[in-house]
Amino acid sequence: MSGWDDIEAVLFDFDGTLVHLNIDFARMRADVEALLPRYDLSVDGKASRYTLELVEECVQALTVRNRGEVLAEAFRRDAEAAIVAIEMEAASAAEIHPGVPELLAGLREREIKIGIVTRNCRVAVEHILSRNRLPYDVLLTRDDVDVVKPDPAHLLAALELLGGAPANALMVGDNPMEVRAGRAVGARTVAVLTGYSPAARFEPEHPDLILAQVGELTAYLIVKREDVKT
Repeated sequence: MSGWDDIEAVLFDFDGTLVHLNIDFARMRADVEALLPRYDLSVDGKASRYTLELVEECVQALTVRNRGEVLAEAFRRDAEAAIVAIEMEAASAAEIHPGVPELLAGLREREIKIGIVTRNCRVAVEHILSRNRLPYDVLLTRDDVDVVKPDPAHLLAALELLGGAPANALMVGDNPMEVRAGRAVGARTVAVLTGYSPAARFEPEHPDLILAQVGELTAYLIVKREDVKT
């Protein structure tokens, strides 16, 4: 495939892309929403927010309403504890997707930089990686950045640490937000269908490639330059 032999860095989402992780997002959302009445907050007008974004909106509202951060930070701690509890529960049973070790080893052999950018917390990701050793150069969880995907700043922070240019980078994820973020920074994008999103959900984002699973990326990147077909 033309254009893939100049890739110098690959950014991977983690949950659903590199690992099979059954996070109960519905329960996570419900547990966070259950905290709102305690802080005299309402979910009205926030139904479309992702849970992390809901938390941030509530923190901002509490900061403004109470003219300070004390109550806002108390809410953040309670919400974060509820979210991490569910992430850790899922992490204990996580499994690496087929072909992932071989893909990452091949990228390392070809000296292509490997970044992991995830909205998950660092403790959960490190718990999984402690049981499943995978090579990577940069790991940026939500605990490591000010803003997370789909904000392109999350990806740009990883590329800066990798020393890679967006034009020579690839973003791989199982959610349309990752494709959107990748395109926003000027990277090429790959959608994988091992998460909760069918192929039809990716089509409006125009990924460069849609794969059934991430291990199939080996056929596009782990080849000798003279074997790359144009």
